[in-house]
Amino acid sequence: MRRTPISAQADRTESRSASITVIDPSPLSLLALAGVLDAEGWKCVCGRNNDMAVAAMDMGPQDLFVFDVGDDAAAVLDTLAVIRGREEYEKVPAVLLAESQWAGLEKQIESLSVTRCLFKPIDPPSLVAVVQQLLWMPGLVEAHRRRGSRPSRPGWVNL
Repeated sequence: MRRTPISAQADRTESRSASITVIDPSPLSLLALAGVLDAEGWKCVCGRNNDMAVAAMDMGPQDLFVFDVGDDAAAVLDTLAVIRGREEYEKVPAVLLAESQWAGLEKQIESLSVTRCLFKPIDPPSLVAVVQQLLWMPGLVEAHRRRGSRPSRPGWVNL
């Protein structure tokens, strides 16, 4: 097993002190999602329903929300609207995880700022890449979205 030097581990942990709320009705996938994010050094608040996402805001500042839409994408979008209804959370990033039956969801969230949709099965490195982008570059992403453009420099990856 390859070990990361202690100094590199400390740098990675310091740069990832965000708190992420993970909502998934399935206990196993909830643990898997939180495990992937926790392994990257982010703090996770876990819940199995949308009411827990709203309650998580009272547990301290939340930097990002990850929702598994399950069977009710409309309820997740309503919950996200409630969360963003609070002044301090109006621009909070969110990642929606959905089955292929919700293919139209991607179009529905285009108008929502700093919200991304990933379709299952979820590749952990893809989830991490999207979370990193939303946490550390939300202003840049939002500016491009408002202009209707995308970064054009080499090395940028569209997710």
